[in-house]
Amino acid sequence: MKLISKIKKIRHNVYIEFFRHTPLQENKIILWANGFKQYGCSPKYITEYILCNYPSKFDLVWVFEPGTIIPKGLDKRVRIVYYFSIEYLKELHTAKFVICNMRTGDAHYWKKRPQQIYIQTWHSSLRLKKIEGDAAKQFTEEYINACKEDSKKIDILISGCKFSTEIFKRAFWYDGMILECGTPRCDVFFNNTESIRKKVYKYYEIAENDKLILYAPTFRSNKPSDFLGMDFKRLKETLGNEWVVGARIHPNVLDSVVPEGAIPMSTYSDMQELIAAADILITDFSSCMFDMAIAGKPCILYAPDLEEYLEKERGLYFKIKELPFLIARDMDELCKMLLEFDCRNYYRQLDKFMSKIGSFEDGHAAERVFEIICENVK
Repeated sequence: MKLISKIKKIRHNVYIEFFRHTPLQENKIILWANGFKQYGCSPKYITEYILCNYPSKFDLVWVFEPGTIIPKGLDKRVRIVYYFSIEYLKELHTAKFVICNMRTGDAHYWKKRPQQIYIQTWHSSLRLKKIEGDAAKQFTEEYINACKEDSKKIDILISGCKFSTEIFKRAFWYDGMILECGTPRCDVFFNNTESIRKKVYKYYEIAENDKLILYAPTFRSNKPSDFLGMDFKRLKETLGNEWVVGARIHPNVLDSVVPEGAIPMSTYSDMQELIAAADILITDFSSCMFDMAIAGKPCILYAPDLEEYLEKERGLYFKIKELPFLIARDMDELCKMLLEFDCRNYYRQLDKFMSKIGSFEDGHAAERVFEIICENVK
């Protein structure tokens, strides 16, 4: 198998060199997200903006991992290629623009051409846990070196707020252009929210007048399937019959977990649409808390293992108790917080927090990215 793998790599390198000497296509954009496994995050919303407003201006190519389920609603004008294929190598090395939301490395088989523009959107507007250079001790030397090489390739790095800009300057080994434009994947919270809500409700056959509370915890390797004591039936009983509960669990535990008393939403293709549809979010340390804040909706942190998690975690950018979110330590506290939720105080704290981080989110992030793309077309 090792010999076959080496032969494939040699073959791929030959193709790469050939395609690198093929004329670059100024109007071609190649995109992917989350390791080629989804049509989502900011690359999706940049694609959707272009399709909606300038449908014939660019040739849009999406990369998927072989075997990935392609969303039924994916526009037919988007061309699809599969990772590691010859077609992938061709499109990657002849596209003027490369857009993705995670690091690139040796596994991507991308030898960037001098004329190519690499736009890195990253995968969150803001995050709680420290990343990259700010958490360097938690990563291998191999990963750090790969990140530094990737940063050398980046031409434009997207930032959703002033706080993120400072993180990128410090922790990304990057001194290039940072586009302070907002986060394209968060545009959905400002535009067509009602149509997205109807889409999600129709998909899960939720009654039109029902309200949705979404539970979306982060991954814990030591507690993969107990939901941290979350009682979905009690949650619904507390809120009343007009509420439905959805549970979105980390992909690492999808095969082993069935949320009793909740609608399983883990396989839905786009977390942003679920947030747009939800009335309340319950999470713990996931960055989706900040997406819910940007959406201007209530969020409560449910963290029974708070001390344990903080002790083992690689470090946080904010002190938990300084966030604008209430923190429940058990189901009794969670139910009480839901029943006594003070919207006025919550939104007051939320406004202070958004001002503190210097948010750029206003629903026009994808538009600003598109403008930068147009500026770089010859």
